[in-house]
Amino acid sequence: MSASSSAKYQLLPHCATHAKNLIIVAACDGASTVGQVGNEVARGLTKRFPDIARMCCLSAVAAGSKVHLDIFRNARAVIAINGCQLMCASNILKQRGIQITYEVVIANEGVNKIPSLDFSDEEVEKITSKIVTDFLSKFINKSQTL
Repeated sequence: MSASSSAKYQLLPHCATHAKNLIIVAACDGASTVGQVGNEVARGLTKRFPDIARMCCLSAVAAGSKVHLDIFRNARAVIAINGCQLMCASNILKQRGIQITYEVVIANEGVNKIPSLDFSDEEVEKITSKIVTDFLSKFINKSQTL
């Protein structure tokens, strides 16, 4: 990729290099409404608060990637966003010995689990707001937009 074509992308702090300063987010990305909401929430938190929160590859953690395990282990904090009561994101992290600082189950927050990849902006905002209010607000500078 040339430098000019990368200009249209929001570049993020490299999670392996900056993990100790970042809240690393692991999200469900399952094939249902709640899984897709989880992924969208993680993306949104990363884009909205790039110097605070950063989503990282949960599949790589599940596969045992040392680089990704170290990212989570070295993180300032770890958020697990689970789609449903199976709590896959939390269970993968726990099975790999990663301590979770904050976790949420989207299906317990009034978002129905439906076998669909569609979701609403309202559902995403509801979960995002919960995470920001319950947890991330402690790390956000008052000058930043909640």
